[in-house]
Amino acid sequence: MVRFRFRLEASLRLAEQTLETAQREFAQEAQRLEVCVKACAIQQRRFNEALEGQREAGRQRPEELGLWQIFAFEQKGRLHQCELKRVEQEPVMENARRLLFEAHREVEKFQRLKEKQNKAFLVAELQKEQKVLDETGQVLHWRQQSESIRN
Repeated sequence: MVRFRFRLEASLRLAEQTLETAQREFAQEAQRLEVCVKACAIQQRRFNEALEGQREAGRQRPEELGLWQIFAFEQKGRLHQCELKRVEQEPVMENARRLLFEAHREVEKFQRLKEKQNKAFLVAELQKEQKVLDETGQVLHWRQQSESIRN
């Protein structure tokens, strides 16, 4: 029996490779965003601690207030930098998500086409087999009639 051969198998393999690459890129960008979010959370806690230290120094140790103000200002700057990195990473992440979606859709398109062509191939093969069986049945019927006419 003849085997089904998908003419676009190479294109399907390329689309699958592109999907794998897109998955890796998406995972890396997601990890980078997660690192940014965690760093921002840590920096936010440090900034809050600096503000609390500034409040305490204002209430109980005025001589340390200047140091706490400088420290809080530095922590606020670091928090701002951290937030900027996170905001910059979000569109990169969205772009990676979009590319992953497109690659996935491309693979699905080729897979559906392959399945559709395989089904059409199987139907054609079954029709060929049925035609052979019909012809065989006709030949057998013709022979039986010929034999019954002779006898």
